[in-house]
Amino acid sequence: MKSSGKIENIDAGRNGDILIEIKNLFFAYEEKLVLKDINFSIKRGERIAVMGSNGAGKSTFFLNLNGVLQPEKGEIWLEGKRVGKKDFKELRKKVGFVFQDADSQIIASNVRAEISFGPVNLGLDRDETVKRVEDAVEYMSLSNLQERAPHYLSGGEKKRVSIADILAMEPELFIFDEPVAALDPVNAEKVEEILQRLHGDGRTLLIATHDVDFAYRFADRILVFADGALIADGTPDEIFRISEIMERAHLKKPLLMAVWETLAGAGFVADAAAGCPRTLEQLKQKLL
Repeated sequence: MKSSGKIENIDAGRNGDILIEIKNLFFAYEEKLVLKDINFSIKRGERIAVMGSNGAGKSTFFLNLNGVLQPEKGEIWLEGKRVGKKDFKELRKKVGFVFQDADSQIIASNVRAEISFGPVNLGLDRDETVKRVEDAVEYMSLSNLQERAPHYLSGGEKKRVSIADILAMEPELFIFDEPVAALDPVNAEKVEEILQRLHGDGRTLLIATHDVDFAYRFADRILVFADGALIADGTPDEIFRISEIMERAHLKKPLLMAVWETLAGAGFVADAAAGCPRTLEQLKQKLL
């Protein structure tokens, strides 16, 4: 553990096809330092949960990552090339951001026009724009809503439209800020199914969430922020077993992990640390 209080990268040996790399990134609003010496990389096809309490720096980190904000200091590398001041437009093409509040993202008068907004702004010709919109509409099951005004849709429908907005732009990395916030359980489950499908189709996903149970069952890797610093980077099993990380980031242990450890403590399973189930189905299989 570093003397600065920053916890060492648990999975420092990560390698592979690197999509984005962040080096020594700092960002400040006026004189307030919000991001402090952020270092990490994202491989193609990863599904990463980003966790931490409100005000930890997650949203500002995302806005730097997709080029809306530019760091005070540090470097962003995209597909092996450093992103300079003239390259932030290209960064915004490669990194799509689905906002927590769909209403803050939706601007058009009907769903089809809304989804076409991104491809048009990319300067694509009409045929390519039409193709991308049709593909996104089909992917997100929005065919019967194309002529509807987005602002009058249900919360779950708006979320699907906001995802289709980004899908039509075909980014390399999808960023989601609290994708199931304010959704009822049925629509939250549908959004999680969409995330699973996107990942299954090879998309790279970076998802901010306060839901430790979702992060535990869904993510391959978790980044933990606290006070503007990236304090930990590891697998769900690694992250949720380190009490210092949990305390600093105001996280709690996922329910299935707590149940498994309780069963181990009562002698019903041999080793709490070995083969902890991450889904209810996995738990059933281990107990039956």
